[in-house]
Amino acid sequence: MPDKFKAGARQRLPDRRRSETRKITWQPPYNVDAPTTKIYVTIGYAEDALRPVEIFYDSGYRSGSDLETLVSDLCILLSVLLQHEDIEIESFARSLSKEVDIRTGKMEFASLVGVLIEELRRPPEWAGALQASGGEKE
Repeated sequence: MPDKFKAGARQRLPDRRRSETRKITWQPPYNVDAPTTKIYVTIGYAEDALRPVEIFYDSGYRSGSDLETLVSDLCILLSVLLQHEDIEIESFARSLSKEVDIRTGKMEFASLVGVLIEELRRPPEWAGALQASGGEKE
């Protein structure tokens, strides 16, 4: 059976790399009664310290719960995808479902997958300083 999905080679990540832990607060945009979810993820960056190459779930859901396992697995899948040549996070962001948030009226990602991808698209806190210094690592 021929492969329908082919990606470029998977890059090997250095043993040590810069990372940033973030708190994500999310509530489904279409459900006013849904509880607010707070989770923590860590994003690892390539040698340029600006391009995300991995995302890990840290905490937020009850330990051992189905949601904890699901978000952890989503992060692993996103990490593997990020580490292959010719795969860009922007193409995923354009393809995912969005809904109008009934609280704000703004268009938002409809699922936690989109929220994780949005975090990958957001630059790290040191990006401005790094770019101002000419792109050299701090």
